[in-house]
This record gives sequence, C-alpha cells and structure tokens, in this order.
Amino acid sequence: MRTARILHHVSDADRRAVLGLLAAGGTSGRLDDLLVTDLSHGPRDGFVAVVAEVDGTTVGYAQASMGNDGYVVGVITVDGADESPVRLLAELLGALPSGAEVTWWPAPDDPVDATAIGLAPGRRLLQMSVPLPLAAPSPYAASELALRAFRPGIDDEEWLAVNNAAFHWHGEQGGWDLSTLHQRLQEPWFRPDGFLLHHRGGRLAAFCWTKLHDPDDDLAATIDGEIYVIAVHPDFHGLGLGRALTVAGLQHLHASGATHGMLFVDAANEPAIALYRSLGFAVRRTLQAYQRPPEERSS
Repeated sequence: MRTARILHHVSDADRRAVLGLLAAGGTSGRLDDLLVTDLSHGPRDGFVAVVAEVDGTTVGYAQASMGNDGYVVGVITVDGADESPVRLLAELLGALPSGAEVTWWPAPDDPVDATAIGLAPGRRLLQMSVPLPLAAPSPYAASELALRAFRPGIDDEEWLAVNNAAFHWHGEQGGWDLSTLHQRLQEPWFRPDGFLLHHRGGRLAAFCWTKLHDPDDDLAATIDGEIYVIAVHPDFHGLGLGRALTVAGLQHLHASGATHGMLFVDAANEPAIALYRSLGFAVRRTLQAYQRPPEERSS
C-alpha cells in the first residue's frame, strides 16, 4: 500500500535513503544543486518534502527549498515503480504556503506535464561546454589578472555582497546568506584554490568559482570541470573582467586535470552567451523552468 509522508524536518534515515537513491542511479526526474545541498547539510528554513513509500520502500521523493524569490522544487521517482511524479509534486505543492511562488527545473527529457499541476513555462538555462585547453584564450590574458584563492571565514561577507549585487534578480543564486554559502563550502568537491577572487582598488570586483566533477559523476566522462558561479560586481562592468575570469577559471580547471569545461547560463543573457561562444563554447542541452507565480493580494 502506498503512503506519503510530509516532512518539514528530515531525519538521518530519510536523508541517507534519498541520497542513496541519487548516488545509486535508477531514478527518473531531477533534484537541482540547491535542493541536494539543502538535503545533504541540514535543511534551512522553508524546507518541505514528500516521501512516497510502498510497503516501507521509498518509491518517490519531492522537495521544496527556499530560493531568492520563492520555492524551488524537484522530484525523483524510482525506475520501475508505479509512482506518478505529478501526484508527488501536487502533494508537495499542497504542503507549501498558499500563494507562494514556485519554480521547478525538470530534467530535459522529463515527460511530466507541468500544466497539470498549475505551472507555466518560465526561464530557460543553457548548459554550454568547451574542450580544454582553450584554442584561443583571450586578448586579455588571464595570467595578467591579479587573482587569489577564497579564504573561508575571512572572505565570506565580502563575497556575499558581490554575489547578491550581481544576482539580485536570480531565483537560485541571488539572496544568499551565510548559511547558504557555508552549505556549499561543506560540499566534498569544494577546493579553495578553485574559488578565484579579483580585487581592484581594495574591493572585490569579480570572482570565478570552479568545480571538478567526481569521477563517478555521469557527466565526468565528457565534462569534468565546471564554472560553478562567475560574476562581476555591477560597479566594475565594462572592463572585460567577465571574459578574463572565465578564461582564468578554465585554465585552472585544465591545470587540475579537466579535459572539458561546462557552465550554465540564462538563455536570455545574450551578451554572456556571445562571450562564451567566442571562447569556443557550444550548447549541450537546454533546461526549461516551470513556475507558479505568487498570488496577487489586494491591498
């Protein structure tokens, strides 16, 4: 018999069970980075999840975590199990505050009809990749750029200020606080030497945070290095720092053993896409978000 448990706090047993499913494969659907990190390191405020079980065996899991402008949600189901992702997501949405904004990033080949649960198409992300080393790096040599590694516990507040200024509009990357940053710094892949900072006039002007994929990751066979987050503070736009930091990040990944680089970019960010194409990046796949806008409230 199927049962569904609504969780506002996650037990160690449930955490191990879900992370085990993700590690072992054999699931359909997707939990994005925000959701997996929130689950792995202890949920922040706003966490809600649904665990679907049949005779005590987990067959599906849906989760909501707070982003910058509402909830980010995701769902996975066990392959071969008779479990409906739509039903799971509907149960999850029913457990969220009435009228809250919701964003779902399904896997590209996910067959779920998002309109059946009241969601409509929203933002699109492009996953772009490039072979390393770069064929034609940049007229602005990254080797000429003054860079240093991020120092956990020292650079936290300054980095948050730049990140949030650059991504004030972004649902997942904007509005970070110390707890969000510290969750990421606890990830097993985190390496301070791959978190590159550039200062000008005594201020943090730009950064490029890189990530090496685990050899067991299903992307690692072809894309083993990632520009995880890159940004330039708005006060320093127009200086070529975005291009220079991208090159610096890719050079660091190649020096660390990566043969390909990857990043995600908003499909509407035409200047960034043009920059990445000029460096040899090509689109690998597209992710489509589905959203439930917040309810209008009368004043």
